[in-house]
Amino acid sequence: MRWAVFLVASSVAVASDLATIPAGEFTMGRTKLTSDDKTNMRPHILLDDRPARKVTMPEFRIDTREVTNREYAGFAAATERKAPYHWTNGTYPPQFDEYPVYNVNWEEASAYCKWAEKRLPTEAEWERAARGGLEQKDYPNGDVITPKEARFNVTDGPAPVGKSTPNAFGLYDMAGNVSEWTEDWFAVDYYSRGENSNPQGPKEGAYKVIRGGAWSDSPRRITVFFRNWVRANQRTPNLGFRCAK
Repeated sequence: MRWAVFLVASSVAVASDLATIPAGEFTMGRTKLTSDDKTNMRPHILLDDRPARKVTMPEFRIDTREVTNREYAGFAAATERKAPYHWTNGTYPPQFDEYPVYNVNWEEASAYCKWAEKRLPTEAEWERAARGGLEQKDYPNGDVITPKEARFNVTDGPAPVGKSTPNAFGLYDMAGNVSEWTEDWFAVDYYSRGENSNPQGPKEGAYKVIRGGAWSDSPRRITVFFRNWVRANQRTPNLGFRCAK
C-alpha cells in the first residue's frame, strides 16, 4: 500500500455516529508500575501519566469513529479550505473514502469539528471514552491487545475506520490506526494538579496533547493512558482526530 498521494472527490460530508459517554467516575492515568519507574531508565518526562487519580466526568458524546477522508473532503469543499497536502488537486482515490484523514494540524481539526457543530475532546474526555468503562486496564478492551483490536506496529499506514473491535462504549480505533488530536495543551504536571472534576488542560502551552497511538507505534504507545504531545502546526501521516459534543 502506498501512502504518498491520496486523491478523492467528494463534496458531501457524512456525519459520524456519536456515542453517549455516561456521567461517572473513572481512574485516569497509569496505575501499574513498570520495571524502570524507580530507575533512571525512564526519563522524568515519561512519568507524566502518573499519579493515577479518580476523576468525575459529566455526560458527553464522542464520535464512534475517526474522521474520514470523505468527511473531511466535504468540509474542505464547503469552507474552501486547502485539502491535506498529500492530496492532488484536492482529491484522493475513492477507495480511500473510509480511511482516517491525516496530515491535518490542530487548527484544521478544530475547525472541522466546529463546522460539524462539535469540538475536539478534552484529554480527560478522551481517556474516559477510550477506557470503555474498564478500570485500571491498559487498552480499550482489557490488558491484551491484538491486531483484531487495533492497527499498530505496521509500516503501511492506517486501515479503514471502524474495522477494529469496539470497546464497551461502541468506540472504534481508540488504540492505534491514527493518533488523535485533543483540545488540551500539554502540561507535564497535569496528573498531579489535583483537579478531580472534569479537569481541563492549561490555557496555553507549546504543545497539544495527542492520544491513542498510531499504526506505526508499539503496544506501549497505544495504551489508554499514554500521553504524547506535538506542536499545534504539526501535520503527519499518523495523526488524525475525532470530535466530541
